[in-house]
Amino acid sequence: AIATVALRVIHPEQYWAGLQAFSSLREKAESKELPKMSETLQYWASIFNSPSVISNWETPNHQDHLSIPECFNILTTVGNYSNAWMSMPSLQLEFRYNPGCMIVFSRRIVRHGVHAVEGDWIAWAWYMRDSVHVYARVLSCGWARVDHKQ
Repeated sequence: AIATVALRVIHPEQYWAGLQAFSSLREKAESKELPKMSETLQYWASIFNSPSVISNWETPNHQDHLSIPECFNILTTVGNYSNAWMSMPSLQLEFRYNPGCMIVFSRRIVRHGVHAVEGDWIAWAWYMRDSVHVYARVLSCGWARVDHKQ
């Protein structure tokens, strides 16, 4: 819920595209008489259509080619760990993060990796798959922008 609210503020077009995609998927499930899928979509709590869960694992630097380039993705972490850090070599960034941290970035555009962590941890990566939006016939949300009003 927190990630969805954050997205509503930082990229409203992506938020509305996510809502539209879920609405379209529910309609398709109902028209194809797939009651379990329709019910599951009714209770899906996130605006993102794809989660990845990583537990006590190091990931090499990579890009996620299944996500929509214009969309933000959110990485959240929990656990009892220390000395956690993430690198984004294409931006020449490295930073440490703590349990309960939320990181927002475009995983398809920015190369990133999570390095070995001391302790136990779980990370959830929430993103929007391009193929889901294509199937749902939802147009791209476009890039986030800042409107400066005088």
